[in-house]
Amino acid sequence: MHREEDTKINKNILIATTLSSFLVPFMSSAVNIAAPDIAKSFKLNAEELNLIISIFLIFSAAFILPMGKLSDTFDRTKIFKTGLLLFTLSTLMCALSNTVEILFVFRALQGFFSAFTFVTSMAILIENHSPQIRGRLLGINTAVVYLGTSLGPFLGGVLVKLWGYRSVFFFGFAIGVVGSFVSLFLLQKEVKNTRQAKLVDSLKSLDKVGAILSMTGLFLLMYGASTFELGNTSKILFFAGLILMVIFVVVEAKLQNPILDVKLFVKIPQFGFSNLAALINYSCTFSASYLLSLYLQLVKALPSQLAGSILIVQPLSQVITSLISGRASEKIEPRKLATAGMVLTTIGLFVFSLFSSKTSLVFAVANLIVMGIGFGLFSSPNTNVVMSCVPKSLYGTASSTISVMRVVGQAFSMAIVSFVSSIFLKGVRLSHENYLLILKSTKTSFLVFASLSILGIVASYKRGNIYSRK
Repeated sequence: MHREEDTKINKNILIATTLSSFLVPFMSSAVNIAAPDIAKSFKLNAEELNLIISIFLIFSAAFILPMGKLSDTFDRTKIFKTGLLLFTLSTLMCALSNTVEILFVFRALQGFFSAFTFVTSMAILIENHSPQIRGRLLGINTAVVYLGTSLGPFLGGVLVKLWGYRSVFFFGFAIGVVGSFVSLFLLQKEVKNTRQAKLVDSLKSLDKVGAILSMTGLFLLMYGASTFELGNTSKILFFAGLILMVIFVVVEAKLQNPILDVKLFVKIPQFGFSNLAALINYSCTFSASYLLSLYLQLVKALPSQLAGSILIVQPLSQVITSLISGRASEKIEPRKLATAGMVLTTIGLFVFSLFSSKTSLVFAVANLIVMGIGFGLFSSPNTNVVMSCVPKSLYGTASSTISVMRVVGQAFSMAIVSFVSSIFLKGVRLSHENYLLILKSTKTSFLVFASLSILGIVASYKRGNIYSRK
């Protein structure tokens, strides 16, 4: 039997961290829906609009690893509070921007400050609660992320239709104000800070070479991936980013106090295989909603509103499953749950590769539910393994590796779709009249993802157990 204090959840910590976990993915997905209105307001072409949308993710990815390392030596609560407050203010400035240049700057700052909360929210949540309830806490955190992702397109669409794109940023600002209030006035009283280093000392001890290599490499990787279809320059930048990340790994392996201890991936198999499984999972699933959006609107010729209503089924099933799987991972080996999730995800991807123009919508919805359950089963237990494998002193680093696997996986996913599209859809207008080519491109992408996802099953299974290890 566990003592009551072992299973008690601190509501102030939970509210502050979950609000930030909701806010960032909500803003990201809602702004995607607001993109046409932003383009119209500032008279942007496709390339300019793409940069406004993608610069957020690019800057977020670039600063994840340095912030993760910094949070392991400096007070991560201060980093979290600062990041959430400045993210909120940047969101307000996005709403008030009257030129595209100003909007671009504050979208970049949004991404930069989101890295502060990405690497600290989960670490704060876990560090200040008993390991006995870690699974359910991660389940709640993951479910909130999915909720933000799924509500973004719906609420964003309603807000844009009623009051224009600026209302999306104002709405995000309102959520950020509540989160900032909780974190500024209530969080500090609840959190146990075990890091006494001053900010200056933490910055001095930071691995500068590793920070520069990781920031530059991830920046180029994400920028190249988000503009992959625009020409050879983007492809060169993408592969340059990959090369820099390889150099980063080689350099970090030789340092005494690296920004990321890459030896952890070998020393702790559970840590290494879990991160690899996450990388493969995000690589295979991130572009699925985009591909299905094309399928529903351009192949099945459904109106965008109906297509959006169908697509929301997947993240909603992920929310429900994450809550269940997170708690279940406290008693059942997370490896088993996560591997089952990878199997379901692989099946779902393969089934999508078999779709035709005559596939029923009921079958499509059923497969979306399978995919949602698969991803929900995988994510929370997989994160539980990563965070359980390392000591408290490395929670920031572990959290940052999960975030890096996510953004790099997203980059690979976008690059794969862009590459397949360049084969089948080069110079082809995206409209219903070309639905056969669009269908072929979509099915090929899903087949590539399904094949790659099999490696994710292997990585997830090979990681071993964590409870018997303890």
